[in-house]
Amino acid sequence: KNYREKSVDVAGYDELAAFDEDIEQEGSPTFLGDKRIEGSVWPKSIRGSTPKVRGTCQIERAASESPHFMRFHVA
Repeated sequence: KNYREKSVDVAGYDELAAFDEDIEQEGSPTFLGDKRIEGSVWPKSIRGSTPKVRGTCQIERAASESPHFMRFHVA
């Protein structure tokens, strides 16, 4: 229920692949969290994670739906 408190400017999802697919039968965590930033002047949704099983991973789905994609390589 903490997705309902107040509107925010930034929604951050750390380790998105480990989140439950559905929050209390109300929708995905990214859908519910991003609804909270709709009223912001400069909304920002930040999603990061270590990918899990290909084809079922929430971070893979979020990356494919995003108009922006950033990848960091550590040498």
